[in-house]
Amino acid sequence: MAALLIPVAAPGSAWAHGEESDQSAVLTEQAVALIANGAAEDQVAERIEDALMAPHKEGVTLAKVREAQALVERPGYSEATSRQVKVLLLASLGGKLPSAPQAGRPATAEETGTTVVLDELRLPRGISDGGDAVLVGLGAAALGGGLWLSHRLRPPHTIRRLEHRDRGHREAS
Repeated sequence: MAALLIPVAAPGSAWAHGEESDQSAVLTEQAVALIANGAAEDQVAERIEDALMAPHKEGVTLAKVREAQALVERPGYSEATSRQVKVLLLASLGGKLPSAPQAGRPATAEETGTTVVLDELRLPRGISDGGDAVLVGLGAAALGGGLWLSHRLRPPHTIRRLEHRDRGHREAS
């Protein structure tokens, strides 16, 4: 029994993470993905530095990557700065992600199948604009109108009163 539990209980390294890429284009794309997913600035800076130090620098304009690195390392990193860094990194790739499939061929293996990197979806909470306020008002009006109609159009006699009257007729006969 112990021999069967050893492979399960022994700690190991995660198999999902392969070797770090040695291509600047791939590392730059990973930096863009980190920015899109709201990673910390030190993670983004590390990935950009890896992209600058990578041995294979084909497909990347390193001057724009250095500009992005300077923005990340500047004090006061904010969402606006991260957007500027993302734009610079995408421009350094020529607007084409290395993981994008070739035209007319389906995405396979590690390819994403897209050339678009979307930002993290953050839905607003509460009433965020005039359209939300109108919908809340219409919902409240529908609820109030329904309650008013249910009170106004109710039958004149309740079921209990009708049952009580029906019992009185049966006892009399």
